[in-house]
Amino acid sequence: MKNLYCAIDLGGTKINIGIMTKDGEVLDNIKIPTEVEKGPENALNNIKNTIYELLNRLNLKKEDLKGIGIGSPGPLDSERGVIIESANLKGWKNVEVVKALSEDFKDIPIKLENDGNAAALGEYLFGFGKNSRNFIYITVSTGVGGGAIIDGKLQRGANSNAFEVGHTIISINGPKCNCGNNGCLEAFASGTAIERIAEEKLLQGNESLISQIKGEGKLKAEHVFEAAKKGDKLALEIVENEGYYLGIGLFNIIALYNPEKISIGGGVSNCLDMFYDKMISTINSMSLKPSREICEIKKAQREDCGLVGAGALAFYE
Repeated sequence: MKNLYCAIDLGGTKINIGIMTKDGEVLDNIKIPTEVEKGPENALNNIKNTIYELLNRLNLKKEDLKGIGIGSPGPLDSERGVIIESANLKGWKNVEVVKALSEDFKDIPIKLENDGNAAALGEYLFGFGKNSRNFIYITVSTGVGGGAIIDGKLQRGANSNAFEVGHTIISINGPKCNCGNNGCLEAFASGTAIERIAEEKLLQGNESLISQIKGEGKLKAEHVFEAAKKGDKLALEIVENEGYYLGIGLFNIIALYNPEKISIGGGVSNCLDMFYDKMISTINSMSLKPSREICEIKKAQREDCGLVGAGALAFYE
């Protein structure tokens, strides 16, 4: 086998590790818990062991790997291969990820990149973004993130922390975001925001199926979507607001980047059909006609774009 790459999608709760081809085919992958509370050394050792396990399962040697790519939550310093600090990786500060992996995988190029950028690259090369030169990927899950490819080039910024779209402010008087600012897109349109809004409405005494569906457990965004599917008035209102606020965020992106395609991924995108029309009508009501007409907006094709994008970092120029 030739041109095989190791892909590492590092997240706050789990790490997805795979071996893939240059065409985006994942030959095998293993998901392991991040166990953030045990610290970075534990996680990095588990990553190394999992890579060896994958190589054994595929009857490969580490010398068969042409490169290793890592997508990680930021902020980070991609040039030095360091995770500076991340809200999703509490307690991890100035972690030299590339240096640690290089101890085992000498002479194999290793690249570290923001996970939003990596996912954007994966969807661009192997998903909906194929055959375009100006492409945006948005992930809507616990938070809101993504990446941009403009004129065929990944927009990394000065140190791979570009395109923090979730922390663009859409209402200065809006709710407080985890980043400390008020009115970020993430505070309005993320899965976490859906949960917060629903909890606030229920505490105000609004009756809703959401309460019955969630039971005694923690309220989740999926409970809101399930209630909306059953015609619940409050849930439908919250879902419509999701389309509205995400539409504002996408309008800003279209105005700034003039993309040909926008792809939406993440857990919330599984219910995209429920707020798609409101999202599109919001965008259409604001956007300049030439920019809007050229832009196609769809759900992401690759659910594993974070993984294959991480692997592609090893060969993408």
